[in-house]
Amino acid sequence: MKMLTGIVSVVLGCMVVASSAVAADALPAAARYYPLLGHWKGKGELTSPGQPVVKLDLKLSCYKVASGWAVRCAMSARNGKMAMTESDLMGVDPVTGQGHWYAITNQGETHDHLTEWTDARTMKAHYGWKEGGKQMRESILFKLPAKRSLEFRSVVTADGQEVGAFSGELTR
Repeated sequence: MKMLTGIVSVVLGCMVVASSAVAADALPAAARYYPLLGHWKGKGELTSPGQPVVKLDLKLSCYKVASGWAVRCAMSARNGKMAMTESDLMGVDPVTGQGHWYAITNQGETHDHLTEWTDARTMKAHYGWKEGGKQMRESILFKLPAKRSLEFRSVVTADGQEVGAFSGELTR
């Protein structure tokens, strides 16, 4: 019991030191993701070279979590033949300042996208991996052209050649 009490004291002490280092009125670094907050609905498309375009109804809901130090989103893309879902968690590494967007889908995909905001209304993200001997890359562009509109385009390439894209326009 003494050991457990000691561990709890050390953890609480670290939390007090860490929290006192942040100014009370300072916004968390994750505030860069706050433009995504809210409930969004819209239309989207999946495309792949040589295949018919797949039309989808989109929903996206984003919330602050971890006392505002992260943003969590849930996305669904559906039509009469298919349903895709995705859970996202976005935050910023406090040491490097690098933005991360962790995405997990109902198809078993798990990606750690690196993000950057080029301005207050434009976010770029990318994720790279090897598959079947090919260098794969997902590049995503989010634009918020107005307060209540969101546009995105995600392009997947294999050895530099486009193999698929997912795009959409949503409003809140």
